[in-house]
Amino acid sequence: MPDTPNYYSIKVVVRDEANMVYSMFAAVLDPIGIRTIKFEGVASGSPLILLPVKSTFQDFYNRTQRVVYKGDQLKNITKSIHEVLKSSFNSESFLEELFHYIDHNLQDRIEFIFTQIHNRTAGNSNPRVEIHYELIDPADIEKTTVDEEEIARKEAPPVIVPTNSGFFIPPDKQLIQFRFQLSPVNGTPLSELKAGDNAFIRLLPGDPITNAIIEGLDLKEESGNIKQVPAKIVNISNSKNVSEVVIKINEQVYGKIVEDENSVKIKTFDSSAGPAPTLTSPASITAARKSGQPKSKDSEDSFQIMPFIVLLVLVAAGMIAMIVYL
Repeated sequence: MPDTPNYYSIKVVVRDEANMVYSMFAAVLDPIGIRTIKFEGVASGSPLILLPVKSTFQDFYNRTQRVVYKGDQLKNITKSIHEVLKSSFNSESFLEELFHYIDHNLQDRIEFIFTQIHNRTAGNSNPRVEIHYELIDPADIEKTTVDEEEIARKEAPPVIVPTNSGFFIPPDKQLIQFRFQLSPVNGTPLSELKAGDNAFIRLLPGDPITNAIIEGLDLKEESGNIKQVPAKIVNISNSKNVSEVVIKINEQVYGKIVEDENSVKIKTFDSSAGPAPTLTSPASITAARKSGQPKSKDSEDSFQIMPFIVLLVLVAAGMIAMIVYL
């Protein structure tokens, strides 16, 4: 194995026509430290989610996040994929075997490994597996070749976002990705919440708008975790065990989510503790920073002139005293 600081980027696309399951996974691996830097995976019932295997790791990661956000994933299979990938990529013996096959360009053995992973998660079949791996510089992990933001804009509905209940989010508002903060013991079932209630959420990084809000409100901790924030429910529509909820964290930032299981208990804000805090919008933060800037140059100049005025007064007083004495 070459003594290089570079990482391996490996991307896998699986087409299982028999079971109508289409999966993609990617990982960044350290061949020197025999460790996994990052991995991601998702499965869907549509082949439209798939990217060319020569796309970058970050392309795969961004696509996975968008598929999950849109709800286009096969949830149970995607969950199984994550569990199997986590177990495999945390296994030193698995990594050593994989590196051996990569170093010797044993493509068929690599395909066999990922076919087995697919069969463990989606059922036995004979899927078509495509694999591409390459050495990359660690600085290129987040390099992209696919503009997911542009794709999302083309796929997006009109700027006004309707909900099933007929509620419209104002078109001039920013829309974020988020999930509710759960509280299995003391929380309130989602189906029992109503408009005006306050609940805690965590923003989900991934798209440019949500990333900007996280940065603007300083929500990212040193550990990388996103802080929970209070949000007001402005509309909720329940249908059997599904709830569609619109929230806002301030007057400019809204979010919408569809929960497939509305019996989950959500962490809410205790009204007896007073009104829920309102987060400052990024625009207000900018204004506050501007207001905290140093005083204007005119103020500084006026302050600097003051000593000369005092000196002139003292000189004048001294001259008057001399005249009186004479």
